[in-house]
Amino acid sequence: MGSECSHSFDYYSNLVADRVSCHDSLWLIGGTQWNTMLSSSKLAKMVSAIANSGGGELIFGITQKRSRADSFDLVKGFDKNEEWIFHEIQSQIDNPVSGLMVTICKSPNDGGKIIHIHVPANNNAPHLFSDGKFYRWKKGKCIVMDESEIRSAYMRVSSCDLEFIGITNTNGIPMLSGGKFLAVNFYPKFMIRNAGNIVEKEYKIEIAFPTDLFEETNQPLKSAFVRHEGIYSVFGQRGNYPLFQQEIAIIIEAKITVNAKNLATFMSEYINIYLYFSNGMKKHSLKLSDTFSYNGHRLLAADFTNEEKTLDIHI
Repeated sequence: MGSECSHSFDYYSNLVADRVSCHDSLWLIGGTQWNTMLSSSKLAKMVSAIANSGGGELIFGITQKRSRADSFDLVKGFDKNEEWIFHEIQSQIDNPVSGLMVTICKSPNDGGKIIHIHVPANNNAPHLFSDGKFYRWKKGKCIVMDESEIRSAYMRVSSCDLEFIGITNTNGIPMLSGGKFLAVNFYPKFMIRNAGNIVEKEYKIEIAFPTDLFEETNQPLKSAFVRHEGIYSVFGQRGNYPLFQQEIAIIIEAKITVNAKNLATFMSEYINIYLYFSNGMKKHSLKLSDTFSYNGHRLLAADFTNEEKTLDIHI
């Protein structure tokens, strides 16, 4: 149902800055189309089609160009809340979409809004739209399902849905000199959960953070290196055992080192988490300085010393 915004506005800014690709599980639409699509019932039809096709995300307020996030075109002049949108959609779909989530995120600048609609993979499909037809979702279009597709949808009672649920060990361990930090080390662990109704055997998590925060002496993480993406290094690890329904697992552990030289990068950049599984892919972006702290306090330039020493401390 409706809820408070689950992402900060920085999350959506990051989608635009990264020019994230649109696909069947993530579709971006300019906000100027919002009122027209809502009043014409096209939005509800899209939601039913996405629900019949394994779920996905609809984000209004961002335009796309060549199937990539291009720029903000925020929703304006719309004063209804999330619950109103939720019921407006569900009222036009037979067999309501289970787990449908609508969130609204306001711009900190001009009062415009991002409207984010999440359709989970496990949603009690198939769903009949109010015009008496079943639709599926393909490349941004609602396509009428044929008889064999409808029959297959009714038979498809099991599906996988993995979720990234958070990071542990986000409190830093400092190396001190004269009462100030030479460096602060973080040893985060990334947790996922099987939210589906079948055992998942094929899954992988990737994390990406700025290369200058990576300490190459950390052999376990170094061995998980996958690729470079601009200023980011990407590390990945496959699940090495089946993940049962509702089971929580730590699938990758990292080390991030912050010092006076890379603090500016730490303050401005993000850690990106990519979760791949048999039913799709999910991405989460978290600002480093909001995620990692020391004793509950943000790291500040005044906390660090520029003194350089050979550190023989092993943690």
